[in-house]
Amino acid sequence: MAQGSKGKLTTKSFLVFHGGTSFTPGDFGSRDLNNDKAGLAKTGINLNLAYGYRFIRNFGVTATFFYNRHEFDNYALLNAIPGVVTDHWQWYGIAAGPMLTHEILPKLTGSIRVMGGVANANTPKFTLNKELMIQEDWQAAPLFRGGLDLQYHTGGNVFLYGNADYMWMQPEFRVIDASGIVTDRRHQTISVINLTAGVGFNF
Repeated sequence: MAQGSKGKLTTKSFLVFHGGTSFTPGDFGSRDLNNDKAGLAKTGINLNLAYGYRFIRNFGVTATFFYNRHEFDNYALLNAIPGVVTDHWQWYGIAAGPMLTHEILPKLTGSIRVMGGVANANTPKFTLNKELMIQEDWQAAPLFRGGLDLQYHTGGNVFLYGNADYMWMQPEFRVIDASGIVTDRRHQTISVINLTAGVGFNF
C-alpha cells in the first residue's frame, strides 16, 4: 500500500487503465425471441480509466470512466426475420463510490468497491434488406456497479491490476422507425460481468 516505515501512507492516489472481456448473463444476453426482455447481446469489451484516493490504509473512494460495446446476435434474429441486420449495443459513463482495501501479502492487496453512477447507452439500429427499419437511440440511465480487484506491486509506484465486477442498469429506449416516428418505448435490463486486467501507478 506504499507505506512508510511507521505504516503511514506515502502515496494516497492511484490511476489505472484496464480492459478486457464483458459477459452478458440474464436477459441482456438471452437469445430467446419469446422473451420480451431478451437483448441478444454477445460477449463484448470493457475499457476503464479508474482513479482512487485512500484516506487511510484500508478505506478510500474511487471513480471509474468506462466504455462497453457488445455486438448484437444477428444469427439468432435471422431465423425469425430473414434479411434483418443489426450492429451493436454500446455505452459509456462514470461510476464512483467507497473502496475497502486489505493487504493480502506484502506486495498484493485486494479491494472491494460499491459504486453508483450514470451511463449513456445506445441501442442497435435495424435494417431489413439493407433498408433502415429502426433507428438507433441514445438514452442516459443510473447504474449500479460493484466488484473486486487485486493490485500486485512490482516495485516503485507501478502495479499490475486485475478486476472482476458486475454492472446493472435499466434505460428506457425509444423505438424509432425510419421516418423518425417513435412507435414504442421499452425498458431494457442491461447487466454485464466484466473481467479485466491492466497497469496502474501510485502517486
